[in-house]
Amino acid sequence: MPTSGTPEYRARRRERERQRRQQAQQTPTRMARSQPAAAEADGRARRAAATTCGWCGGPITPRSRGPIPKWCSATCRHRAWEQSRAAACDQAAVRVVERHVQIRVPLQPTRRDWPRLLTELADQLSDGRVYDRDLPGLARALQPVLQAYRSRARTTGAPDVP
Repeated sequence: MPTSGTPEYRARRRERERQRRQQAQQTPTRMARSQPAAAEADGRARRAAATTCGWCGGPITPRSRGPIPKWCSATCRHRAWEQSRAAACDQAAVRVVERHVQIRVPLQPTRRDWPRLLTELADQLSDGRVYDRDLPGLARALQPVLQAYRSRARTTGAPDVP
């Protein structure tokens, strides 16, 4: 037996819903000739009027019998209940909390930042805050920096680094 999650079940359900809507559209025109039928047509119009959810504004498919639904789902019904219960106690069902979060974005260092950053690197190396496993990668990154500095120092007369 197919369950509600199978495509066949959903297809049959869509077909039944389409047939029900088609029948509901045809029925008021056929029964509008007599007085009792006019009252029933008014009831159908009343049912058709309740097509939007009272909480989320989503569509509601009214059933042919039973109470006229106000909500599209049990979740919306529960949220509306929470809201009305909180309103009865002069409270808000939802508390809005606003806070500003600052995210540090690393900026590209300028020429004035490099001495401070290199000093911080030297301090971390001497304190042991840089792991031994990170030293080979750091050495590979520092080699092009030292080569670029040495070539620039020769042309400008800046002190050479041994």
